[in-house]
Amino acid sequence: MCAPSTRSWSEPAPGTDVHHLGDALVNRLMTALGRHDITFPSLGADFPLGGQPLIMLGRANQETVEKLVALLDSVRPSVG
Repeated sequence: MCAPSTRSWSEPAPGTDVHHLGDALVNRLMTALGRHDITFPSLGADFPLGGQPLIMLGRANQETVEKLVALLDSVRPSVG
């Protein structure tokens, strides 16, 4: 079983280019999912909303969803 992430969500720093941050988050998510052979073909950054990057997860087929569910079921949920 994998340990839960110790990272927490935080507001982007003032002056942060949220478009660039959105692209960076998409790349990080694609890389993390790829380590588990999970691909979201429509994954991409959208226009920011409320000063926050907005990520479109897009559509996924049955195989992709089953892989994602299995991965999420294998880790303990974070508390709080």
